[in-house]
Amino acid sequence: MVELRAVAAGLTEIEEADLLVVPVFKAAIGGPGSNTVLDALGMERVPVTPSFRGDVGQHLLLAASEPTYAMVMLVGLGRMDEVDNERLRRAAGVAGRHTRARRVVTTLAEVHPTPASVMAVAEGFTLGGHEEHRFRSPAGQRDEGSHTERLDILVPSTILDGATRAIALAGVYAEAQIATRRLVDCPPDRKRPAALAAAITDLVDGRCEVAVRDEAWLAEHGFGALTAVGAGSTAPPRLVELHYRPEDPLETVALLGKGITFDSGGLSLKRDDGMRGMKADMAGAATIASVCAHLAATDSRIEVVGLLGLAENMPSGTALRPGDVVTAYDGTTIEVLDTDAEGRLVLADLLGRAGELDADAIVDCATLTGSAISALGHYNAAVMGTDDTLVEALVRAGETVGETYWRLPLTREYDRFLDSPVADSNNTGDGPGGGAITAGLFLRRFAGDARWAHLDIAGPAFLSKELSRDYLPEGGTGFGTRMLLAWLSGRT
Repeated sequence: MVELRAVAAGLTEIEEADLLVVPVFKAAIGGPGSNTVLDALGMERVPVTPSFRGDVGQHLLLAASEPTYAMVMLVGLGRMDEVDNERLRRAAGVAGRHTRARRVVTTLAEVHPTPASVMAVAEGFTLGGHEEHRFRSPAGQRDEGSHTERLDILVPSTILDGATRAIALAGVYAEAQIATRRLVDCPPDRKRPAALAAAITDLVDGRCEVAVRDEAWLAEHGFGALTAVGAGSTAPPRLVELHYRPEDPLETVALLGKGITFDSGGLSLKRDDGMRGMKADMAGAATIASVCAHLAATDSRIEVVGLLGLAENMPSGTALRPGDVVTAYDGTTIEVLDTDAEGRLVLADLLGRAGELDADAIVDCATLTGSAISALGHYNAAVMGTDDTLVEALVRAGETVGETYWRLPLTREYDRFLDSPVADSNNTGDGPGGGAITAGLFLRRFAGDARWAHLDIAGPAFLSKELSRDYLPEGGTGFGTRMLLAWLSGRT
């Protein structure tokens, strides 16, 4: 991780640095520090090129003769009157992604000199600079000496104490999101259910209680849906239970995560292109695991129980078949019309288990439906729920960390499409369209009277190279991690 520091100093007082990052607004209007930099570079105005005009996501790297710093990076913030903390986070992400400098100084936070802006810059730079090289050969590894070692964020002396605290929290949030990414980006052959359970155990490492339940325990205790989803694989399913217990908790929350370590579709087999990226179908479980592992560092006073259902959805002679009827943890019978609608089966068991915990709220997180991507694209997540206050709190927490959650309705008229002639429910709700909504309606049947919310992160959890940007990389993004930490830490 990059060492993050808040420094109360002007540009003329900074220590020697390899790179200076300075903000520029749209139409090449210089931001804080730009005049000093231009004077040092012998320029009269901010340079403009066909690819740099100060728009969001743009950057321009300049060599400097000033002895204090070797290079200058100008990063775009867009219109001056539209700059907010997310713009600062994105600009810092651009800087983090495109630098190989070891010591970096930035004036970005001086655009809006508040602890919140400092936190955004620190998060963006750290997340933008993270790269995944674990599985490359030694020849493909990046030279460790090219990694950024330290980022100094220049701030006014009046906010130095608050900025220092904000940077410490930013480090926790960024570390948590990167931990989620690392779990998601792990190849599917190396994180089959038992292996992923072991990796999660290593991640929490004493920071919260953990118990791993094997296939025999699951069968004995009635987890019929989770067991059925994993029946086609030679790697049997697991349930991971996490428990964070702060002193004098204010309330108890249950967090549930879908953990399909690879989703082939089962006997309802996906096409080849539909399987690409399916190593990320456990992003919900990865998110909850990382949140639970980092709650103590945020001083959260919310007791959290995490339930992670891990399974590999594979075709074989023992696999779940279309037409089978499975019995969920709460006794509900489900006719399986599509074995590729398996995530909701796993969550049905987890919701039944969570209903016994007397939690004040239940939130599930899952890469659940392609319909959520069709409706909202890859940069937004869907949220549904039975409690307006809970849903609104999650949406606000998303706004705090720069993530968008768009509420979809639980349209009651669609509920009848989940009825089955042979069981209590079917698992698809096919008929009316709105697949993300009918999936939410299916889950609501297992939420009972709880204050419950469902997060469908199928779009933003995993991005292609074309969709990656600023602090969101190609592959696992860790979307949802910082939002849940913000919500559980009372930052909304």
